[in-house]
Amino acid sequence: MNKPKDTTSEKTTSTTFALQRKPTTGASGAAHGAADMTRRMACGGLAGMIAKTATNPLDRIRMLSQTGEHGSKEKQSAVSLYRSIIRNEGILGLWAGNGANLLRVVPAKAVVFSTNDMYRKLLYRLSGRDSTTEPLPSALSFLAGGMAGGGGGGGGG
Repeated sequence: MNKPKDTTSEKTTSTTFALQRKPTTGASGAAHGAADMTRRMACGGLAGMIAKTATNPLDRIRMLSQTGEHGSKEKQSAVSLYRSIIRNEGILGLWAGNGANLLRVVPAKAVVFSTNDMYRKLLYRLSGRDSTTEPLPSALSFLAGGMAGGGGGGGGG
């Protein structure tokens, strides 16, 4: 009689192994860390670029209504400003000035995104938790985001 092989312990072992990270040391660890930081900065910059580009029409309408540079003496509603921009400048007029905004936002968001992870790792070490198996408590996660946004990125949302 052949009994079926019990694979439960093998699955548990392989899952546990997959959760554990191998410590990186030496030059390869530094190169991996630099590549990881570069990847995180690129992702943060891209996310900031997409968010700023998506919200630029609203920002442009807000700016025109605050400065009064929309060519009308009386105050206009947001909808009438929107229509005026499209009528006078075309649909791309809603994104006028977006390039200058991106020059400011992309580096700032790249730094904030990458430093958030750096602060999270620091708080994991200081709290004595295992980053591969235990989640960071909400208060510490919030603190990491605050430190990244307040000190790492310099602001400029």
